[in-house]
Amino acid sequence: MRRKTLRAAAALCAALVLFAHPAAARQQSASATLRGVVTDPQGAVVPGVSVRATNLATGAARQTSTNENGVYAFTGLAPGDYEVQAEAQGFDVLKKGATLRVGQSVALDLTLQLSVKTEIVCVDCGVDLTPPIDTETSKVDRVITEREIENLPLNGRNFLELALLTPGNAPAPNFDPTKTNTVVISSAGQFGRGGSVTVDGADTNDDVVGGAVQNVSQDAVQEFQIATNRFDARTGRTGSGLVNIATKSGTNALHGSAAAFFRGSLFQGLPATFDRALGDDPPFDREQYSFTLGGPVKRDHAWFFGSLEYRNQDGAVLVGARDTARRTITRSFADAPLDDLLSTDRFDWVPTDRDSLKLRYSVQREEDVSASTLVRSIGSASQRQSSRNRTHSLVADYVHILSPYSLNEFLFSYSTFSNTTAPVTTGPQLTFPSIQDGASFRVPQATKQKRFQFSDNFSHYLGNHTLNFGGEVQRVLADFDLGVFRQGRVELIEDFPDFDRNGDGRVDDNDLLFAVTLRSAFPARPLTIPDADNTHLAAYVQDDWKVRPTLTLNLGLRYELDTDVKNVSRYPDGINPLVRPFLRGDRRADRNNFAPRVGFNWSTADQATSVHGGYGIYYDRVTLEVQSLERGLDGRALPIEVRAGNVFFIAPECLFNPACGRFPPPAPTLANPFAGFPLPGAGAGGINIIDNGLQNPTVQQFNLGVQRQLGAYFAVRADYLHNFGTHFIIGRTTGQVFNPVVGGPDLVKNIESSVKTKYDGLLVSFDGRHSRFRLRASYTLSKSFNYANDDQIPFSNGPSDPNNLQLEYGPTPNDQRHRFAFAGVFDAPAGLRLAPLWTVASGVPMDILLPDGSARVPGLQRNAGGRLFRTGAELNAYLARLNASISDPTQRLPLVRDDARFSDSFNSFDLRVSRPFKLGEGVTVEPIAEVFNLFNVTNVLGVSNVNYSGFSNVLARDSNDPASAGYLRSGSFGRPVTTAGGVFGSGGPRAFQFAARVTF
Repeated sequence: MRRKTLRAAAALCAALVLFAHPAAARQQSASATLRGVVTDPQGAVVPGVSVRATNLATGAARQTSTNENGVYAFTGLAPGDYEVQAEAQGFDVLKKGATLRVGQSVALDLTLQLSVKTEIVCVDCGVDLTPPIDTETSKVDRVITEREIENLPLNGRNFLELALLTPGNAPAPNFDPTKTNTVVISSAGQFGRGGSVTVDGADTNDDVVGGAVQNVSQDAVQEFQIATNRFDARTGRTGSGLVNIATKSGTNALHGSAAAFFRGSLFQGLPATFDRALGDDPPFDREQYSFTLGGPVKRDHAWFFGSLEYRNQDGAVLVGARDTARRTITRSFADAPLDDLLSTDRFDWVPTDRDSLKLRYSVQREEDVSASTLVRSIGSASQRQSSRNRTHSLVADYVHILSPYSLNEFLFSYSTFSNTTAPVTTGPQLTFPSIQDGASFRVPQATKQKRFQFSDNFSHYLGNHTLNFGGEVQRVLADFDLGVFRQGRVELIEDFPDFDRNGDGRVDDNDLLFAVTLRSAFPARPLTIPDADNTHLAAYVQDDWKVRPTLTLNLGLRYELDTDVKNVSRYPDGINPLVRPFLRGDRRADRNNFAPRVGFNWSTADQATSVHGGYGIYYDRVTLEVQSLERGLDGRALPIEVRAGNVFFIAPECLFNPACGRFPPPAPTLANPFAGFPLPGAGAGGINIIDNGLQNPTVQQFNLGVQRQLGAYFAVRADYLHNFGTHFIIGRTTGQVFNPVVGGPDLVKNIESSVKTKYDGLLVSFDGRHSRFRLRASYTLSKSFNYANDDQIPFSNGPSDPNNLQLEYGPTPNDQRHRFAFAGVFDAPAGLRLAPLWTVASGVPMDILLPDGSARVPGLQRNAGGRLFRTGAELNAYLARLNASISDPTQRLPLVRDDARFSDSFNSFDLRVSRPFKLGEGVTVEPIAEVFNLFNVTNVLGVSNVNYSGFSNVLARDSNDPASAGYLRSGSFGRPVTTAGGVFGSGGPRAFQFAARVTF
């Protein structure tokens, strides 16, 4: 079946290429466009001018001619520095310099001078003439340059963190066990699952759960574009942001580098939440080694480039432990080693002046131990997992110039991704109100993914129109091997035992109360889901119309289709007959995904001011994990056996009463938690069905902005963004059926696209460039709302009232109202180079949960902490009113400290100081010293999307005795638990790093 589908996809792509030129659309190209108008001294356009663009690094040249409107254009140019030469009879030869950035369209108008004899006039040749403002497009994007990538301080050397310097972008909370050691970007308030990452135009996203599947060495990246909003019709498969990465190529000169970076515990601070009374500091060291080499195979025609990077890290994660004697959660460290190998090799060939070919092969081999995905503020040492990731990708990109006005670019990519995740220990997950203990119920698991991508883009210039036609075929093949729920999960209602409930003469964990247990009815049987496949098809047309020299219209239409993210090929035979009555209508692929995009850019005649804006529709991917929920949680493949906890064996009024609260003999304890009687359907995942009307999440994006050049070196930009998302996915209980597999009723959960998202933001940036400095500053004022703490995977608890989804509307867990970033590279006196990076942000909100941690407080919106309530006193006023309406005193909720906190601001200043020394011809040695979080500011922040604030958010009672004053007091609520970056990451405690780099 796979082979037939793949052959069909390939045949479709080939047919499009042969018969329609706009064959298959590609993702955002890792190239640039240069266009302009050639005029004479009186301003009249000059047709027939020969224009040549030569890459100064490689010597590769492209030639075209101006049309009847005096317009010339080059598409598909590699990013870099160019010399542009214009030549026509009766005029002096004009040469001008230009710098092209990835994903950008640069306007470079040329004015020819009349001449009696031919002379060469060179205007600003070799100077960085990148226009400080965009006068061609309406998109909201920025480019991180090679100079910034090479010189800014990066904790962990992951260049993607530099995307956080651009307005509208922030770190995304962790949403999946396979993404604990990756950088995921949240753009315009989204969670990052739907964001897109391309490398040299090839899709490198994880279609299973979202995020990226592969990293690239920092020294292999030339530059990258971060498109936050309103990109044109050539780009799709995301309703969020796009990261468009261009790797380095070889040049006509042999060049290379070698670098080593070192960090150790001797130069490392400790998190503020670490309990220093517990013992010694955690051991830590990190070594990173990087090597690159590139050069010519044949000058001006063929080049090679290779990079290799290895990271060895003996790290640690912050973990909690229950101290029963002190009735508190202490915090210490657990080992978290990491080994990561990155390799990229690239070959570029220009056999003729009409043809060019690019080949790239990249590998990542990574093994690590990290914290598992948490639903509580902190996990224990046993809540860690070991992961093994293997990624390979091959990209071939061929460009052919059909005429001076037409060009075709074809791309093929093949990639494989394999992930295996296992717990570091065995045993069930113990979910306490304040801590997550035991082994995560989500692991072990293994995922394999293969991707075939065929893309083609045809560009044509017709008068003042820049036309692009394209399409794309992607075939994604995935297999799941899931051990979820095999070891089970125990839901406890207290952190510490109160008295000897089991009558063994001592008070220990076997006296703890727990509500229910959940475990696979067949714990020895793995859940295997093969052939979780999908084919993605897309086509587009884009017209960038130069209506006047100062006005450009960006007009586009894109169409997208995913054939099988809804299990269409397995419907209805693959659906459990018990739940077929809950499905209405026929199941078909979502076939109406038309995405019109309209924008404008108006500039003043001197191109010093630009006003731009527009509207567009964008479609998110539906991750294949949604498909796996229907196939795995179908009531047969993975029936969840729910059993009664020991609370069912004691009268409610006796639960915390030593006189009558002892366990009767049949009651289970933690020694045998799964011995309770069955409670089918009570709290289980139930039977999941994909709504027949499920659609791709849709985002309508609107932007309006202005740019202004300030002098020769600076520019300021401001954009207002309004995004409105519909058809986002949520799981909603719609009924129950008697399931003979579990021996009783089972809930039916409908996976449907029925909720919305909303984002409003003001994005302001300031840019400066000069031969001696490069700086940027950005500020974001925004707010984002949605209906769930995850925008695609309804795997955790569903809405509090499935018949009133409006109750779920609230701020997103990563809603950051203010964010400021500043970064720069400065050449200082005495040959020093200074590179500061400063980030300041306001806090994020958090949910406020009941004492047992099972759900949020009734009547409160999601993530009310830090939004509806700013202080503990404000929350107490609400709880007091709520308690006044509760007649049973044992059901009243505890009050918190008046100084309890919900969130913390973020403030981290990083700095690199280096001094390059030239040794002989072309050899430079550069010692480097870096400090992260120079002022050692404590930044409290979480990790998981369930509680991203980093503060304890459970109203855990100080005492479970209703007669005690502590019963109505929660002293642990609102206390800091974790800090940003974990132990050694960005925003964590102050740390120093030392390095040396040699370039030649």
